[in-house]
Amino acid sequence: MRLRFGPYSLDLESRLLLRGDDVVHLSPKSFELLSILLSQRPKALSKNDLQERLWPDTFVVEKNLANLIGEIRDAIGDDPGNPRFIRTVHRFGYAFREAEPGAAAVGTRAAIRGGEVTFQLKWPSGRTPLGEGEHVLGRDPDAAIFLDSPGVSRRHAAIKISAGRATIEDLGSKNGTFVGDQRVAGVKALGDGDVIGVGSERLTLKVFQTPDSTLTEQD
Repeated sequence: MRLRFGPYSLDLESRLLLRGDDVVHLSPKSFELLSILLSQRPKALSKNDLQERLWPDTFVVEKNLANLIGEIRDAIGDDPGNPRFIRTVHRFGYAFREAEPGAAAVGTRAAIRGGEVTFQLKWPSGRTPLGEGEHVLGRDPDAAIFLDSPGVSRRHAAIKISAGRATIEDLGSKNGTFVGDQRVAGVKALGDGDVIGVGSERLTLKVFQTPDSTLTEQD
């Protein structure tokens, strides 16, 4: 079995990290950590959870985990200041942020009755496809959607894509999250054209549907 991301693949049977046909060196523990993060993507895993999986029944200092993350980032050329693959979840742990192969160029596909759906988030300074899973919006540089604007909290809100549907939840932000003029309380469903207010930012969700699609589920 191989787990793929970007130009790389992780072969679980041969325990090799490959870039094309070239082998990329990883220590055994780094290989284990990368396989855990990949298999759980895009879920964020706590440092305690990762340490227990890597060093069961053994006390290790937190720096050991950080060193493994550094080794993996060096091996795959992932810049910690602007990560493409491994996301640091502030005061919590780590997550692998890239969707699995088959991600659409302008959105992520989800098989639902009646057609194929893709999601895209747009705002004045950018746009991004939204894949299956959770996407945190905030002023934290490690947030999936980085918004360096007045009134935006470090981890402000989260948009979740699941089974062809989009929802949003405020993450205890100081100034609240809005859909249109309504403040978000709990989990709120999102639809095409909804305008999301996060601090001074206004983001628009676009939902594209292709009728009569015969595609099966893919990320």
